Amino acid sequence: MVAELLQDDMDFTPKCHAALNEIFARYDLDKDGALNSDELTAFALFTNGEPFSEADLKDIRENLECTENGDLLREGFVQLYNLQTNAGDEEETWKDLRKHGYDDNLDLCEQIAFWENVQQERTDKQSIVDSFK
Repeated sequence: MVAELLQDDMDFTPKCHAALNEIFARYDLDKDGALNSDELTAFALFTNGEPFSEADLKDIRENLECTENGDLLREGFVQLYNLQTNAGDEEETWKDLRKHGYDDNLDLCEQIAFWENVQQERTDKQSIVDSFK
C-alpha cells in the first residue's frame, strides 16, 4: 500500500510536502531559495532524462511562483507538483518521487540518504578549498 500524497483539501500531506522540499533543496545548489536555469535543468535531466523545453520554461515562469529573474521558488516547485497531481497524474508524481529515492511510504531510502550525505560533504569540502583560491 502506498502513502497518500494529497489530503482531503487537495493539498499535499505533510510527509509528501517534506519530500518535495527535500528534493528542491538538492537542486538549490546556491541555497538562495530558488532554482535558477542551471539548477532547473539539472532537476529536469535527472527526473525526466531531458531538459525542459523553452515552452515548458515559459509556462513555469508565467504560471508558477518565481523570482523577478524567473527562478523557480520553492513554493512554485511544490505548486508544479500540486498541479500535476491534482490534474490526475498522481502516478507521474510517484515516478518522480521514486526516482529521487523515496519509497511507497514517502521515506527516503537509506542508500539514497547515505549518498546525499557524501555529496554534501564533498560540496562543503570543495567550498572550503575554493575559498582559498
